Order: sequence, then structure tokens, then C-alpha cells
Amino acid sequence: MRRYELLALLIELAKQGCARSPVKVDRAIIASNLEISAWTLSKWLREAVRRGYLEVTSRGRGRRYFLTPRAIEELKSLLKTLSSSLSSMERIVLRGVVFRGLGEGAYYVSLTEYREWFRRILGFEPYPGTLNVRLDPESIVKRKVLESYEGHRIPPVRRGGESYCSAKVFRAVVNGKVEAGVVIPERTVYGPDVIEVVAKVCLREALGLEDGDTVEIEVLPHTGEPED
Repeated sequence: MRRYELLALLIELAKQGCARSPVKVDRAIIASNLEISAWTLSKWLREAVRRGYLEVTSRGRGRRYFLTPRAIEELKSLLKTLSSSLSSMERIVLRGVVFRGLGEGAYYVSLTEYREWFRRILGFEPYPGTLNVRLDPESIVKRKVLESYEGHRIPPVRRGGESYCSAKVFRAVVNGKVEAGVVIPERTVYGPDVIEVVAKVCLREALGLEDGDTVEIEVLPHTGEPED
């Protein structure tokens, strides 16, 4: 039995009260919820007992199952992991210094197709340029985490014989003042230590930023369907 299968089984048993006392469980419901056969469920239950996650007692014609302390610890560990992951999804703060880029972002933002997607996703048409931020070491790690989130996806754009890459976009706020969007292109000339930010206004002018100034970008990685 794989670990995710074990955890799924323990969750179903906990839902039926096996964490509190020995319970004669409804096997049909558990098998249905796990989308497995009755035979597979019996196999999983035997394996969980053998590995010390379940205790089983016989009373009359039925068996009663009870989660062991080891099983409870597994579920607590899962809860802690989920809680941490969900918390991090609510707020990711990236920090770095402003630098002058190569102008590639400004070109892409100027394309009508991209501008329309930004309007749908972010609720505004972006200023024709991006703020380039070179991230600190801790934020580089956070950027990698951000890449794993679905975000809002801009599909590839074709213009004549040219093809332009897709990108992920996340809503954000810069220095706690200006609504913005963090753009992670599918292909870019920059490395993982750089993030590109768009906004309705020129961020350099609105926030009085110069090369070398430190900025804080709060990213909101929750996803949702773009507005029509």
C-alpha cells in the first residue's frame, strides 16, 4: 500500500469515528469514497493492521477498527503540512532590488493579445513596460514554489509567422501600495533570480524607484477564472 493510499484510508476511518473508539465501519461507504473494490479495501485494512496503524477487535459477527497512536500522528502530520501549504498560498512575499532590464518585457506587454489577457486577469491594462526585480536568496526559493501554482495562464500568441510564449500571471501588490501582476513567462532571458512585474502605472515613477532600490512584492497565488 502506498503512503497516499494509507492516508486516504485513515482519513475515511477517522470520518467514521475510529479515532475516538473501536467502530464497526461501513465498508461500502469507504470503498465508494476511495473508489476501490471491496477486495482492495479488505487488503488495505489488513495491511494497515499489520503495519501498526489499526487495531481490530471482533464482537459478535462484526469487526471493529480503532486508529492507533501511530495513525493519529500520521494524520496530525498531514494536517500540519496542509495547514502550512494553504497558509503559504494565501501570502507569498518576494523581496529584491530593482534593475534595468533588456526591454523584452515591454515589448510583450505592448502586444494587443497580451494586453487583453492582462485586462481580463488583473482588471487593468498594464503600463507598456515591466519592473524587473532581482530577488534575494530566500525569495528565489519562494519563486520556485510560486511556479508550482497554477496561477492564471496566458496562452501562446501567434502573429503572422511569429509565435510568442505562454505565461503565468499572479495578482500582486508592490510595497503595499500599488496593485500589480507578477508574470512568469514560459521562456525568458532571465534566470530564476528575476521576477517581472506589471502594473497600471509606471512603478518606477509611482513609487519613486531607481536601480538598486529594494521592493517588496506580495503575491496572491489564489487562482480563478478570468473575467469575460
